[in-house]
Formats: sequence, structure tokens, C-alpha cells
Amino acid sequence: MSTAGPGHSPLARVNRRRATRGRGRIGEQGSGSPGGLSGYLTEGGLHPREAPVKGFDWLFSEPIAHRGLFRPEAGVPENSLTAFRLAAERGIPFELDVQLSRDGTLVVAHDATLARMAGCPKRISELGREELSRLRLGESDEPVPTLQQVWEITDGRVPVIVDVRRWGIESSPLLERAVAGSIRDYPGPVAVQSFDPLAVHRLRRLVNDRPVGQVSGALRSAGRVTALIGSTMAANVLTSPDFISYELDMLPSRYATFWHRRGIPLLAWTVSSSESEARAAQVADNFFFDGYLPTAYQHSVVPPAQQQ
Repeated sequence: MSTAGPGHSPLARVNRRRATRGRGRIGEQGSGSPGGLSGYLTEGGLHPREAPVKGFDWLFSEPIAHRGLFRPEAGVPENSLTAFRLAAERGIPFELDVQLSRDGTLVVAHDATLARMAGCPKRISELGREELSRLRLGESDEPVPTLQQVWEITDGRVPVIVDVRRWGIESSPLLERAVAGSIRDYPGPVAVQSFDPLAVHRLRRLVNDRPVGQVSGALRSAGRVTALIGSTMAANVLTSPDFISYELDMLPSRYATFWHRRGIPLLAWTVSSSESEARAAQVADNFFFDGYLPTAYQHSVVPPAQQQ
């Protein structure tokens, strides 16, 4: 991963950006009340956060287990309680995906439906907690987790990144509010991120002391125009994320490089081999991994498939 002195570290860049948010202006210079973009950021829109981020150096130095330390061939599905427990027991930070069920429960799942993971074609937003509790992930005996269950088994032992999954054109802020409320109960370090700039914007206002990131990449499942706009991350001008998570296969990217050079730390997803780890180390400050154990953990962690 890229290295720098204390004053140029990713964490230092985050804190400098936070300290200067809302000070610059577009189109108008000089003293007086903020105008242009700055006025939007500080008055009608996004409020700058003065407090520096503390204790989040892990976000830029410790490889992060994508959807937990999962190994389907060993009976450990992605985004499962066992995958998260294994990561926590080994001191490995992990990432998970959350979305809202019909009754407002924060459900840990990546896709809009559970067809791939549990054979249920219904959208998660159409299912209640009782229905979800009867489902099992793949051929395992693993339930579909709730975020609260994840907090209970990890108990603050390791840092966690919560990927907020919004689908369609849903405009309600209920998901972001639920996530913000939930992470307040977690005693360990937490960061949040989303592909959706609107979610990033809301989380930046709701989550004062946790890093908030913008996720991007090829966006293959999006429409052509949406993918083009999303890959450029033009909304960063308004949302001012603390970090970027970008698809490794799309790096180096002129868009990711543009924002990285302007002080936003860059995480790459997803490393799955020694070759991709070496490449991630050249183009990003840290990375997510799955199906592969990074060099930093190989001598201290036994992969799940080798557990007796």
C-alpha cells in the first residue's frame, strides 16, 4: 500500500479535509457570509465536521475482509454470522452490507433479493423479520443476519465497515437513520460507505464521528448514464466523503486519481490473489479481500477451510 510521512498519511488528509470543509467558495471570494457551494455546504446542505477522526488508522493500514472471512466451500457463506465471528476471533476488520426489511429491521445482505443466497426471489424490502428468520444461507444452517446480531457476536473486538445498500429511487431517509442509530451502539471502530451519493450525503450529516465513504467502479448493473456519472464521483463536490472505495479492476482510474490527489484516501476492492494484492498496494491506501488471505495475515491466521 502507498506510504507517506505522518503529515501526509491518509488519516492526516482526512482530518485536514474535515478542518477546512465549508471554508472555500465557488464563484465568490473574500470575507462575509458563505456563498456558492460553500454556502450550500455550511448553511442549506452539508455541515462541515470540525472534530478530527481518531482511532481510524485501521481503515488505511489493515486489509479488510469483504463480507466477512467467508469460505463457501468450507460451509461459511458470505455475510454470515460465522464469517463475521471468524474475522473477529482473528482480529481482522471486516465489511458487511445492510438494507431495510419491510418492518424496518437492518438486514445484512448484499443483493436486493435473497434468490442467490437463500433461494428466495422476494426483495428484502418485502420480507418481515419473521419470514427472514426462517431462511438459511446457501446449503448451510446459517440464518440471514441482522446488524444487531453482528454487533452482539463481535462486541467491538474489530473495526467494521457498513456498506449501505439502497435500491431503486427510494427517497426515504429511513435506512440511513437506522444505520446511524445502530452504529452508535457498537463499542468498536466503525466506518460507513455507499454507492449512492444521496446515502453518502445523508450519512455525512447523521454520522458525526465516523468516516463516511463513497463506493464506485464500473457499476455494471447500472444504466449507461448512471454508470458514467457514478464512476466519475462528481457528487463528491457536494458530499465530501472521507474516503473512496473503488473497484480494483478499474484502477488506475483518472477519476479515482483525481479525487485521491485532492486528499481523499483510496481503498480498492476486491483483492483475491497475491498478484492483485501487489497491484492494490501500488494504486491504493488499503484494500478489501475475499477468497484469499493477504500477506499481513498469512502467518497469524488459519484460513477457515483449514479449521478442524
